[in-house]
Amino acid sequence: MQIKSDKKNLFIGIMSGTSSDGLDVALCSIDNNQIKIIDSISHSYTKKLQMEIIELNSPSIDELNKSKILGNKIANISIRLIEKLLLNNHLHPSSIKAIGFHGPTIRHVPKDFYSLQIGNEFLLASRTKIKTVSNFRNMDIASNGEGAPLIPLFHKYLLHTKNIKKGVFVNIGGFSNISIINNSSIRGYDLGPGNVFMDIWINKIKKRKYDKNGSWAKSGTVSDDLLRRLLNDSFFKKKPPKSTGRDYFNLDWLNKFNLNDFKPEDAQRTFLELSTILILREIEKLKGFKDIFICGGGANNTFLMDELSKRCRINIRTTEYLGIKPELIEPAGFAWLGCQSINNNKLNYKAITGAIKDNVLGVVVHP
Repeated sequence: MQIKSDKKNLFIGIMSGTSSDGLDVALCSIDNNQIKIIDSISHSYTKKLQMEIIELNSPSIDELNKSKILGNKIANISIRLIEKLLLNNHLHPSSIKAIGFHGPTIRHVPKDFYSLQIGNEFLLASRTKIKTVSNFRNMDIASNGEGAPLIPLFHKYLLHTKNIKKGVFVNIGGFSNISIINNSSIRGYDLGPGNVFMDIWINKIKKRKYDKNGSWAKSGTVSDDLLRRLLNDSFFKKKPPKSTGRDYFNLDWLNKFNLNDFKPEDAQRTFLELSTILILREIEKLKGFKDIFICGGGANNTFLMDELSKRCRINIRTTEYLGIKPELIEPAGFAWLGCQSINNNKLNYKAITGAIKDNVLGVVVHP
């Protein structure tokens, strides 16, 4: 189904990633050949809310009730942000075709046929009076797919809008994933930890949410022994399609490595090195590509970006080069996925997630 190109094709994308540090919201105009981000807004979670979300990644007492209450909080924050975006742009809710809503992932277990994101899409649709699309991952999983990553097809669409045939995207959020677009073919898969260990460790040692610019990591030295043991995990040897999350890579996983045996800053530097190597390993396999486009919060880690640029044989850019800020790629991507869903477009993720058939992704809630 083709989407007419006109100023009425307005969508909102909402994304809360695996860092669980906040929400990014993008107001987009979308058609078959162009996406334009008209406005955006971000909201940082309080430290308390971030920790409550992260705690839901592990079993606990009364976790079902907690997940629903936190989901309502995420929805209410989203509602306020949407109202502000509409007010700032003199728009009525009826001007928006749909919201593509992706709340924080608290469980991702495709082998057991489910992925769980929190956030009350019914409350969101009812209060904003805008059609809302959520739960994008589970139809893919029901088709034997990994349910992640989902943004590679948006990456391909974005290159198409710029008339670029080949390109590689690396999204560095809590976890890193890669999209490899080569003319009509596309592959994509999770690489492993991006910022997640650095965030966990600086929170544990310094009570800070993240390592701004990678400054603390930069003050340390890589421990070759710790790095070797980290890299020995079976996930890093697994062939795609593959996906992962905090269900697997978390503080309990880290505690196996006796981190108190190392200077805290050396452990932090080693976690940054792990993230760097996981990305560089995949890039080194590529031939015939000129540009790597970096997106996600990791693009703001200047030390990580410097390490990638210094050691990569292919040119490293952020997605700012393509006209979209790195932190807005995912909310724009879920706006695009929401657009595909309400237009009943089946998407082919076979080479990305391993799904056995094309699917319309997302559940539509009408206000």
